[in-house]
Amino acid sequence: MYAESEVAQKLKALKAVPLSSEQTYYYQRLQFLPYIPHRLDEVMETRDTINVTDTMLYNSVMGRLRFVAQQGESFVSILPLGKNRGILTNNHMGEIVQNFNFPIGFKIKAQFPTVGGATGLKSKMKAALARLKIIVKETALSGNVLYDRIVLGKHALIKMAKDVERREPLIEYGAFLIVMAKTEEDLRVRVKTAMHVCDELGIALSRARFDQPYLFQSLLYGQKMSLVTRFWSHVTNAKGFSQLLPFTTVKCGSEVGFPIGRVDTNYHRWDTLKEALRASFNFVFYNPMLANKEGILGKVTKNLLTIITGATGSGKTVLANLIFVNALMDRVKILYIDPKRSLRKHWEKIARDPKTPSDVVKMIQAINFVTLDRNNKENLGVLDPIIFLDKEDALATARGMLYEIGKGHLSGNHITAISKAVKEVVERRQKGELVGFKQVLELLRHHEKEEVQEIGEFLFEKVDGSLLELAFSDGKTKGLSFDEHATVLEVANLELPQSNTKFEDISEDEHHSMILMHALGAFCQRFGSLNDEEATIEFIDEAWVLMKSNIGRRLVMTMKRVGRSQNNKLVIISQSVNDTKFEEDTTGAGERFCFFENGEGDNILEALGLPVTDKNRKWIQNTNQGQCVYYDVFGNINRLSVEVPPQWGAWLAPVKEDKQSQMEKRYAKI
Repeated sequence: MYAESEVAQKLKALKAVPLSSEQTYYYQRLQFLPYIPHRLDEVMETRDTINVTDTMLYNSVMGRLRFVAQQGESFVSILPLGKNRGILTNNHMGEIVQNFNFPIGFKIKAQFPTVGGATGLKSKMKAALARLKIIVKETALSGNVLYDRIVLGKHALIKMAKDVERREPLIEYGAFLIVMAKTEEDLRVRVKTAMHVCDELGIALSRARFDQPYLFQSLLYGQKMSLVTRFWSHVTNAKGFSQLLPFTTVKCGSEVGFPIGRVDTNYHRWDTLKEALRASFNFVFYNPMLANKEGILGKVTKNLLTIITGATGSGKTVLANLIFVNALMDRVKILYIDPKRSLRKHWEKIARDPKTPSDVVKMIQAINFVTLDRNNKENLGVLDPIIFLDKEDALATARGMLYEIGKGHLSGNHITAISKAVKEVVERRQKGELVGFKQVLELLRHHEKEEVQEIGEFLFEKVDGSLLELAFSDGKTKGLSFDEHATVLEVANLELPQSNTKFEDISEDEHHSMILMHALGAFCQRFGSLNDEEATIEFIDEAWVLMKSNIGRRLVMTMKRVGRSQNNKLVIISQSVNDTKFEEDTTGAGERFCFFENGEGDNILEALGLPVTDKNRKWIQNTNQGQCVYYDVFGNINRLSVEVPPQWGAWLAPVKEDKQSQMEKRYAKI
């Protein structure tokens, strides 16, 4: 136990976690199932030491190992890292192997060598220096060229001698790439690709054709460095060893969830998004409510706020819709606020298309579409707070809206009468009577006091024929519902005033829009906080429409504050990263998807917490349409290529074509 605690303490900086006995068995068994599909439960049900090696191994003279197990077969080649044509600095093999579009294993066998003694590192180093001195002397006497590798070797030996003198820890290691495939032909192509890439980086890989079975045995967990592995050994200090990036993982997103794309490790721009997807084997999985879960190892935030920003046409709405649809298939209740009014028209068209798969049609039909458009008589009254809010919220919201409508014209008696009328109608509604906000106006218009009748007529004239009719019903209109699994709320004709506009300068339509925002805000807040045990997600598309006004910003802030305690996630979708800045709230976002927007490179880098450098500017600028920089809840920052399932392509990523675009495509094929 003491030894285990000591090791855990030393590895704490690497966030190492001890394996359970089940995990230990599985990883030992996994060495004998390379690239062979299998089920975890099937492997674990025969958990016995003797079954760890339950695989037949066949060696080939071509430097291939064939693995045959009950679950299938595969082919493997082990490629040792050979001599370098330069220095080891920045070879980054631990990262490079994760950039291939097929899986490559990377194993390192390392130990601290013996320094003193007859066979120690000092003796070997002195012998090498003496031999090198003779070579340099004989080369000078003969007039031959002193090659760079000899000069580099001399510098390396001198540097090592100084490290030994300073008692710097030295490491003897061997690094090995493990290439796997389903067939021999695939393995041959993959080995050739790996060797070509490493050759371009100045790193030599050895085929080790006749040592494959010995290498496999030497690289098993628990085995020490053998003579076979030492044949390709290197000696360096701790800094040189770290250049391999042995503990680096190029990943993004959660371990489980639904796929939203793939990590793009390329610095430059791809010709097309398809090329970027084909080049990556690193899938990104997304769990929308992960930030709110406890006990998740490595999670750096509990903030459920997600921000998606980028230029028009960059792919941010496609990503948001992909998250929306996957949440739709889960037990998450969804509200999508759509000021563009684009989703309903397009999705209903897809549902009517006979070529659309039946499961897609069912998902679309399961969505409750609500449009806030006064020009459509069916929409009048859908924002009636007396219909969709509970007693306390209905009272507060309805009173506040009427006070705002009559602002500047209300006396104390008016306010008292309005309050009583709202209370009476709300109580009648609670008892099951079909009444709504219109009945409040009727009570005021037919009040026994003339001054109350006058304010009732005033309020009625303000509402009649105006945008405010969206919030006034007779109780029979189907208002906004909290029971729907997914609601798309289309907002039309809302003209919100600019920030800091004086009240006397606000137009009538702007004033009416502000009043409706009271009801909309109450619905959104209630939607996210209705049931703490139920996960909810609220999407605000084109958030800049709301953020340009004070009342819109207050609505967003209200939705943002519901957050974690009520198990509610807010997704803000807008064009600029500046649209999502909250001066009154500096908590930031839990995760970000930043699509590129011209002129905002520095702002994007600052939002992601990255240094503003020319290299980073180019990195985010080189993204294609459909690519973004993703900052996840674990603090990982990577380029993401968004991938939409083919059967959902027309639904989530519509392609608008005309004759000109078709001719352009035909010309490109010539």
